[in-house]
Amino acid sequence: MKSTALLACAVVASMAAFGSDAPELSLAGLRGIRWMQAPPPRAEGAWYPGEAIGDESAQTVLTSPVSGRAASAPLSIGHPVSRGTVLLDVQSPEQAELISRWLVAKADLARAEAALAREEKLASAGATSQREVEDARREAEAARAASESARLGLAARGLKESDRSGRFAIRAPADGTVVRWSIRQGQGIAAGEELGLFQVASARLVRLDLSIPGPHWGLGDVTEARTSDGRRWKARVVGVPVLLAEDTRRLSYRLELTEGVLPLPGQPVEVRVPFAVAVILPQAAVQQVEGTWGVFVRAGEHAVFHPVRRGIELGSDVVIENGVTPGDVIAADGAYLLKSLWLKARSGGDEHEH
Repeated sequence: MKSTALLACAVVASMAAFGSDAPELSLAGLRGIRWMQAPPPRAEGAWYPGEAIGDESAQTVLTSPVSGRAASAPLSIGHPVSRGTVLLDVQSPEQAELISRWLVAKADLARAEAALAREEKLASAGATSQREVEDARREAEAARAASESARLGLAARGLKESDRSGRFAIRAPADGTVVRWSIRQGQGIAAGEELGLFQVASARLVRLDLSIPGPHWGLGDVTEARTSDGRRWKARVVGVPVLLAEDTRRLSYRLELTEGVLPLPGQPVEVRVPFAVAVILPQAAVQQVEGTWGVFVRAGEHAVFHPVRRGIELGSDVVIENGVTPGDVIAADGAYLLKSLWLKARSGGDEHEH
């Protein structure tokens, strides 16, 4: 009720701005205009494209445990993938060096343990000194420490002994999708550097960007959402815009999906946008005159410009939130001719807009 009153006040203010000297246009001899009766108000709605987005708390930063170079093109952004899918190949000399160090350490340990066993066998037969045995034992312990250090170096980077190709695969940590890459093919990569952002699991939120004026939604209002494969959800409004979105210059809404199997982040989703009960007119009937939207209403053999509150577009039609009474005879096709005459009459004969 409050918003309706505000709309009515806005229209009244617009009418007052035109003043009582707003010209009445004679229709005598005028051709090329189709007139229509304003229909009764009706509840309308339309499906608008949105995008499933994930909760930021379910996002994972993609990094490489080793330095190297991006050897493949990063997997497409927004493409749903399963856990373990290769997202990017990294060619890494560092990885090859770590594996080589581990293999050398293993071989050194095997030789040191064999030497220790030989010295212990000789000592039991009295064929060597205890000092030789202790030296062999210290060498074996040093080799064991070096081998363990090399193994831990691999484990700390998530590498295995079998990774001997010098290429490291960045894999999807879970079912989900890549939402951002910070690198491109051929680019050098430092160990631990952020490569991209991965959205884990399903998306409970939908981003919906609409042109001005947008629906009169409030937090908690419920509508519907759907995907092209027939899945549907109840969608609750959890975010309404205060300013225009910087990237789209449109009104950006957030809706939370409930029930059912949720879509993956980046998946297209349609949202039903309901409108207030209002009069629906062809867009051709609504003209902008001196910065004010309005319609030309027939009164006998004259036409008068009536300011209106123009709502959201419905294809070739538009919602009129206030300013039109059902049954008004309104210029539809050809209304622009009346606009031209109105401007001439307003300016004393010269057609121009202020």
